[in-house]
Amino acid sequence: MVPVIKDAGMMTLAATEQAITDFGARARDGKITPDEMAGGTFTISNGGVYGS
Repeated sequence: MVPVIKDAGMMTLAATEQAITDFGARARDGKITPDEMAGGTFTISNGGVYGS
């Protein structure tokens, strides 16, 4: 299960990073909804090569 960052193409890098941080915290608390995991077009599972 992977949360979807909606409209990520319109976000700044800082806003994207904040969205990822927020999803991580909410996932640890079990507060991610099914709607937040729907509608993705692709998944990045390991950005390590790019320094993330």
